[in-house]
Amino acid sequence: MRIGLLAVAVAAMAALSACRAPARDSAGARSDSSRLSQPYPIQPFAAVDFSGRRISLADWKNQIVVINVWATWCAPCRRELPLLSSLQAKYQDRVRVLGILQDNVSDDFARQFIAQAGLNFPVVRTTFDIESHLPAIVVIPMTFVIDKEGRLVSTFAGEADPAALEREITHADSRAGLGSQKSEVKSQK
Repeated sequence: MRIGLLAVAVAAMAALSACRAPARDSAGARSDSSRLSQPYPIQPFAAVDFSGRRISLADWKNQIVVINVWATWCAPCRRELPLLSSLQAKYQDRVRVLGILQDNVSDDFARQFIAQAGLNFPVVRTTFDIESHLPAIVVIPMTFVIDKEGRLVSTFAGEADPAALEREITHADSRAGLGSQKSEVKSQK
C-alpha cells in the first residue's frame, strides 16, 4: 500500500512539473488564457534575482506584473522567453515581467542561461514562499497576469499565445482603478 501511494505521488509530481505544449482547440489553434471572472489579490512576496537584486511585488504596485514560471530544459518555456523580453521592452513604463525559474540547475548555469537568452527582466529561483503566494503551478510554462491593484486577473497554463498575452495585459491596464471606483460609488450611496 505504501509503495502504491508513493508511486502515485511520484507520478503526480512528474505530471505537474512536466513541460507541455500549449493547449489547442479542435482546429489546432492555441487556446486563450483563463481570465478570472473575479480577480483576487496576490500577497506580495520578495526574492533575490540572479544578479543579486532584491525583487518585491510590493515595489511594483501600480504596474501590471507578468509572472512567468519556467525551466531551462522546457522547450515551450525557451520559446516564450523572447516574447516576454519584447513585452518588457514594449511596455517598460507600465509592465514588469518577473521570471521564476523552477529548475535544479546551479546558479552559475542559470546566470549564464539568462545572459545568453538576453533576458531584460529579473529572474528569481522558485521557493516555497513564492509558490505559496501564487495559484497552483500545474504545468510549466505558466504565466500569471496581475493588475495594477495587485490582483490576479488571468493565467496561461502552457505556452502563451503572444496575441492573447498582449490582450490580457491591455485588459489588465484598462481595468486599472475599477475596483476603487466601485468602492467609491458604494460609499457615496
